[in-house]
Amino acid sequence: MDYSAMDRFRDALAGKPGDRVPLFPMIAGWAAANFAEVPAPALSRSPDLIAQAQIAAKETLGYDSLYAYADALYIPEAFGCKVRFLETGPLVSPLMPSIGDARELPEPDVKTSGRLPVILELAEKLGSYSKDRIPVLGMFEGPFTTLCRVVEAEHILRLVYKNPSLLNELLDRIAAFLLQFGRALLESGANVIFIPEPTASASMISPAMFRRFVLPRLQRLTQELPAPCILHICGNTAPLLEPMAHSGADVLSLDQCMDLSAARAASPGVSLGGNVDPVDALLMGTKEKVAEAARKCLQKAGTARFVLMSGCGIPPASPIENVRAMVCAAEEYGLGPDGRESPPDVELKGSFDEQ
Repeated sequence: MDYSAMDRFRDALAGKPGDRVPLFPMIAGWAAANFAEVPAPALSRSPDLIAQAQIAAKETLGYDSLYAYADALYIPEAFGCKVRFLETGPLVSPLMPSIGDARELPEPDVKTSGRLPVILELAEKLGSYSKDRIPVLGMFEGPFTTLCRVVEAEHILRLVYKNPSLLNELLDRIAAFLLQFGRALLESGANVIFIPEPTASASMISPAMFRRFVLPRLQRLTQELPAPCILHICGNTAPLLEPMAHSGADVLSLDQCMDLSAARAASPGVSLGGNVDPVDALLMGTKEKVAEAARKCLQKAGTARFVLMSGCGIPPASPIENVRAMVCAAEEYGLGPDGRESPPDVELKGSFDEQ
C-alpha cells in the first residue's frame, strides 16, 4: 500500500520523517470560503456541503489533513451563545456577563445541542472518505477559551483573584463537556484532535495563571482522549513553552511571531507545528514569499518532529496560488539539507501502533 498522509504524520511525530514533513495548514475557514457555493450561515449547518468543500480543497491542493469544521464557534453556540456570520468571519456574543454559581452554566448535550450533530456527522463523512489514511482533525477550543466565550472574558479574568474556587469549578465543568465531545468526535470519524486555546495566551494571562488554571484541564483532555492532540495558542508563547510542553499535546502549534529555533531549543523532544505567516505571507505576499517563509520554518525547526503549518487560520481572501506555494514548498524543501538531526525519542500517545 502506498505511503499515506497518516503514515507521514505518524513518522514525523516519531522523529523519523519519511518522504517529507506533513503539511497541516489551518485551512478550514479558507476552504469553506473558497470551495463552497453557499453563504457561511447555510454552509455551517450542512455536513454534506462542508465535507464537499473540505475534500475539494484537499484534493485540489494536496496537503495532508481534513478539517471537521468550518468555523470554531459551534461549541459556545451549543451553550446558548449567539453566533453571527459577518463578511470578516463569524462572531460570538457571550451568553452571560457574569456568573456567581457553577450551576448557572448550561449543560449542552454532546449529541443534540446546537450544531454539534452537524459536526459529528461531518466527522463521520470525512472519516469515511479518509479510511484512516488521512488525518481528520476534530476541533474544539480549550476550556479556558470556551469559558471566556460563554461568560464575559473580563469577568472570568477577575475570578482568578476574586473567586478562584468558582473558576476551577467552571473550568472543570467545561473540560468534562469537551472531553465528552472529543470522544464523540473520535467515535464519529476524527482521528486527531486540534485544540486552540487563544484566550490562554501570554498576552492575556500570566504563566503562573496558565499553570494553575489552564494546564491541568489540557492535561486531562490529552491524557483521556485516545488520539494525537495538537495544541495551538496565539501570540508570543515563549513564556508558556515549558508548561505547554507538559500539556501532553503531541504537537505544539506556534504563532508566526514565535522563533522556531528558540522554541526547538527550549522544548527538545517535543513536536512543533508552525508557522508560516497567514497575513504577511499567505494573504498579502507573493507565492515566492510564501515559499521562502516555509523554507525558513523548516530551516529553523528542522524536519524531524515538525509539522509545517500556518501560524494561525489562513484568511479566506488568501490567493489560492499562495496556498499552493506552501504545499509546493513542503514538497521541495520537506527533507532538504537544512533539516536538523532527529531529537531524542519520546513516547507517543494515541493509536498509531494499532494501525
